[in-house]
Amino acid sequence: MLRALGLDSRTESVYRLILEHPSWGVGDLAEALGESGTVVRTALDRLADLALLRASVAEDADAFGSVNDARAGGHLSVVPPRAGLAALLARREEDLRRTQLEVDAGRAAVADLLAEYAAFGRESAAGAVERFTGADAVRRCLEDLTLHATADLCVFAPTGTGENPPWELDVPLYEDRLARGVRVRVLYLDSTAGSPERRRAMRRLARAGAEVRTVPSLPMHLRIGDGECAVLPTAAHESARGAVVLREPGTLAGLSALFSHLWDAATPLEAEATDAGGAADYSAQERALLRFLADGLTDEAVARKLGISLRSERRMISGLSERFGAHSRFQLGLQAAQRGLL
Repeated sequence: MLRALGLDSRTESVYRLILEHPSWGVGDLAEALGESGTVVRTALDRLADLALLRASVAEDADAFGSVNDARAGGHLSVVPPRAGLAALLARREEDLRRTQLEVDAGRAAVADLLAEYAAFGRESAAGAVERFTGADAVRRCLEDLTLHATADLCVFAPTGTGENPPWELDVPLYEDRLARGVRVRVLYLDSTAGSPERRRAMRRLARAGAEVRTVPSLPMHLRIGDGECAVLPTAAHESARGAVVLREPGTLAGLSALFSHLWDAATPLEAEATDAGGAADYSAQERALLRFLADGLTDEAVARKLGISLRSERRMISGLSERFGAHSRFQLGLQAAQRGLL
């Protein structure tokens, strides 16, 4: 029980016997413990080293004959536990405190070493990444990127429930850029083609010379100016929270490639408008919904990706289920796979 203070079990047993029988000598202690006198003397030496026994003038020839015969002719008497153990505990606490300080110093040294290791080969690109917080800051970042574009503007414009005003297209500002010879390409969601307000905005941009296409889903808001600067939200589904401005070439190359990939697969606005009436065909949005369901996404996640309300998403599922004659999601997925829609 006192091992943490430096007493092994045998030494502790000797100490307890001495406290109980302070007049006992080595022989008495050895007999009570069933140990040899040598073992008892070793324990007494340890107790003396821990200052739990002290040397005093010999009065009894049968007192503890240990620790070099009680340091030249004396005998050993027990130190009261309140004083002896308290002092021992205080020393132990001080040892632990010093050990903790050493551990803390070691931890700091390890952190410094790891920081140095992580910094090998790293270059600090001033202004390569900037973060802005708040709707007003987002609006300023987008306006600044648009105004400074001289050749090309690429836009991801997902809309629907939860849309954020800071990311809404400033149509007059884009018309000004188009008039100055800037190429503007805008990717909208299919769902926006049916919204009168969104449709008017797209038509207005298209008349001003913008290239507008639609896709079933978009991962986030994104603006890229001249391939040299990009603005995207800090949180994909809470776009008004803040924005990140990127100017790092490698990252910009990846974002530009993502835009080009989706742009090539998108439907031009006019074609989307004229082909939407085929009752026997399935729209890109319906195919995307089926694909998301097959991937195991929840209704809420599907609606968010499609940029529509949860109610509209469930209405689409109900309509597809009725057209397929499916009575469950499993049957709906099976029918969609059989029709080559996945």
